[in-house]
Amino acid sequence: MANYNAFQHSSPPNDCVLVWQTLPPTTNNIPEPNPNNFDFGVPSTFERPSSTLSDKIRGPRFCMFLIMTLIVIIVIIALLLGFYFGNTPHPHLHVYAVNVCPFTISSSYITAQWDFGLLLKNPHGNSFYYSLFDLSLFYKSKFLSGNSIEPFVQPRKDQRVMEVKFAASSMYVEENVMEDIISEKNTGVVKFDLRMKVDILTRRWFYGMENVKVDIICEDVMVVFPSNRSVGSLLGNARQCKVKKR
Repeated sequence: MANYNAFQHSSPPNDCVLVWQTLPPTTNNIPEPNPNNFDFGVPSTFERPSSTLSDKIRGPRFCMFLIMTLIVIIVIIALLLGFYFGNTPHPHLHVYAVNVCPFTISSSYITAQWDFGLLLKNPHGNSFYYSLFDLSLFYKSKFLSGNSIEPFVQPRKDQRVMEVKFAASSMYVEENVMEDIISEKNTGVVKFDLRMKVDILTRRWFYGMENVKVDIICEDVMVVFPSNRSVGSLLGNARQCKVKKR
């Protein structure tokens, strides 16, 4: 078995020394490398990197996107302003009941009493102060009777029932109007029109306190007179009235 210490301190063999001695001597004639001639594997056609954010901002598609977004925002703002300023706050009114007793016709005179049941709604988020609430009852264009309601406050999102009476005692009616009333009464149904002038004081966000003036019109309120009697009542279901800004 070989001695480890002897191997560790032994001299290299002669042939190894000969190899080391026969290595070619170093020379100083090697040319210096030229960095311009190095080939790093980069293709001759240089590819641009992907477009940056600034390139996208300047691109036509992005500009078109900005324009369309701006148009949409302008349209939405215009719709909201139009809805707010064009949508005048007003109540909703329905005629839910009518009782007529008596309804008598003598020569060219009418004697009658009408009891109207009205449902008044405030669907808005602000209270209404009704400073004027005048009601008029017509047959076509002929005024029959009138009434008014004292000023009152209606809270927001509120609805209330109102009973309004009209009376006519020996009211003169033109002959042609009387003929139309008699003709309708003979068919069992007479149509009346209820019209109201209403002034409302309410608070709005931009305007502050605003005085809203509207006309409420209930056309062709049909009252049925069974068997041509002098007692009548509303025909059908409740009727919603039209509201127009005055």
